[in-house]
Amino acid sequence: MVTVKQIQENSSELRRLNERINTTFLSRSNSPELRAEWERACAEFHQRFDALAFPGGSERLSRVRANDQTALRAAVMFLEADPYHFRSGYLKEYLWHWLQHCSLSSSDRARLEIAALLYLDRRISREFWSMCKAMARLGRADFWSRVSARAQVTGTPEAVRALCLLTHGANVHAGANLRRTIYRSWLMRKYGGGPSMHSS
Repeated sequence: MVTVKQIQENSSELRRLNERINTTFLSRSNSPELRAEWERACAEFHQRFDALAFPGGSERLSRVRANDQTALRAAVMFLEADPYHFRSGYLKEYLWHWLQHCSLSSSDRARLEIAALLYLDRRISREFWSMCKAMARLGRADFWSRVSARAQVTGTPEAVRALCLLTHGANVHAGANLRRTIYRSWLMRKYGGGPSMHSS
């Protein structure tokens, strides 16, 4: 059976394989041997990607939407492990989107609540908003109490992210407006100066 540690190790191996592509790319034009080395790095990455990117590969991933219990357990564990590798953000976004429509056990929902709370401790990523929408359906009263408590610690990035989760989870339109405000704040910080609402 797959474990959180195994998912994280697979992710680490994918990052290593991807870095090998990037490294060999720089010298691929220097000789036929170096080009062959780069081609081998690319081939190995693509050959192993499916098995390493998600437990059970794309075949199991496709069964999440069908409420397959093995696939659902793998999906919950993947979000719990929170791996970081090529296309992992898209995978997490996809999983948060579909899990809210699936039949989840009480323990799976509890694990997703823990995974969602961990998003409050780091920068907002692409899947943050999908997580917010999912938790609007999946989050139970105790979860929202914990998010509210985090939002009370004013002046911290964690509180801003908790407020984003509360707003987006309670009201999709208000959440969309908040998302635009955060994006404008990011643009101002990047191009015009000023603090970002979601900086760590």
